[in-house]
Amino acid sequence: MASPPSPASSTSSTSSRRSLDQNRPLSLEDLVNHFVASKRSLNSQTILWRANEIVNQARELLEENAILSAKNTSIRNIVDEQVDALVAVRRGIEVVEADVQVEFKGLLHDLDTSYTGLQSTLAVLRDTPIEAVLQPPGTSQKHLFDFIDNTTVTNLKDSLRDCIDRYNEAHVSLEDSNDAFDTALENLHSSIENVPRTPVTASTPSPIPSLYHDLEGHAKEAAQAFQSLVSHYDFCVSALLHTEGGAAAATQATGDEPVPSGDAHAAPPEPISEEERQEMLAVLVKDAAEMEDVVTEIRERGSEMSFLLSQIDSHITHLRNEDSALSSILRMLAQIAAEVKDHIGTSRSFHAHWLEDTRPTLLSGIEEWENQREFYERFDLAYAELLVEISARRRRHDKAKRKAEEAQKELDRLHAEDERAREQFTLTQGDFLPLDIWPGLKDPPRQYEVRAVPWIHDEDEEGQEEHLETAVQSIPQLGRNVVERALTRVKRRM
Repeated sequence: MASPPSPASSTSSTSSRRSLDQNRPLSLEDLVNHFVASKRSLNSQTILWRANEIVNQARELLEENAILSAKNTSIRNIVDEQVDALVAVRRGIEVVEADVQVEFKGLLHDLDTSYTGLQSTLAVLRDTPIEAVLQPPGTSQKHLFDFIDNTTVTNLKDSLRDCIDRYNEAHVSLEDSNDAFDTALENLHSSIENVPRTPVTASTPSPIPSLYHDLEGHAKEAAQAFQSLVSHYDFCVSALLHTEGGAAAATQATGDEPVPSGDAHAAPPEPISEEERQEMLAVLVKDAAEMEDVVTEIRERGSEMSFLLSQIDSHITHLRNEDSALSSILRMLAQIAAEVKDHIGTSRSFHAHWLEDTRPTLLSGIEEWENQREFYERFDLAYAELLVEISARRRRHDKAKRKAEEAQKELDRLHAEDERAREQFTLTQGDFLPLDIWPGLKDPPRQYEVRAVPWIHDEDEEGQEEHLETAVQSIPQLGRNVVERALTRVKRRM
């Protein structure tokens, strides 16, 4: 019965060792003391009962450990997959929003550029006066801007502003949904980080199997140690039964008749020789010296088993706490998953609103601004070309008038020359020619007149003359600088 020495020892064992050291024969009193001490050592059986309870309890915890470890690992894998899926959904919503925002800002920039260009063109129209000679007398000064309908510009501007307001409202709804989504994900990540993670060793996923193995080893060793105590007790009983008066002395000392551990009633011992008896006593004395150490070993193993059970129980507590926290995470995931449908619906609604309303409206607005700017630029250019055309018409009119005057003078000269020639012919030959030889002999020469052809209108003859005069006066005389500025604008925009 080898075991570490213990500071505690009984009086009987001390006396036995002292007696042995003095090499004196073992007395009946010493034998009874050994018997009493061995019987007392059997009280350590309660430690074995507790050890058995510990092993059974540890076995149940070992099974629970396997279940909880597998369950927690599975739930963590599920949680990781679900979190990845939720993050992917959030990232997808973010990508949709970012793409729309980038295109929206680009279209707004193009819209502002188009509108600024239109306003610049309108500013030119506001600053371009109508030449006074083109307006009826007494008319107040007008500009090109006064001849356009600005209602279209105003209505389009209001329509685009309403479209942008609708987009901003849809975007605010999306941002509110995204903020709620982000808050839910942040709470989820925080809760996952706070889930207690059961400590494990580097070599094994759980220390419990190893602890349980150690428990079984301690229980086995304690049982074997206790069996040695039982054997020592049986030796003491046998020695008493083979010693005269031993049974009575033991009964007087303990109140119980010494009976071997395996027998219900004491049986008469088989006779042995004195030599065999001395050998028995020698073994008894040797075992008695080790008995206290064996009891100490059983107690230490019982304490170690209680400590190992506390470690197992602590590890299971961690697993249970982890299981409870992971169950809460699963409930959070279920709630977030239900809310995700609304977040996705909001994102889809925002994207559909963009494709069906905002984007086509902005593109149409940009095109309309460009068309209006081009139209009003053409209007300004047309006015510049009108001034050039008026100047050209005036030049052509003046040239035609001069040609007409020159032709009239030539016709008048030819008419006068014809009159003089006819008069001279009449003076020379008139007395010799009868008048009826040619009825046109005495006719005056035909006179031709160069005049402007009147416009064809539904007016009477008197009205035609008046209108003719007005038509001639309708080609104003523009200043040279006015025409030059107009030519410069025309050339610049060609």
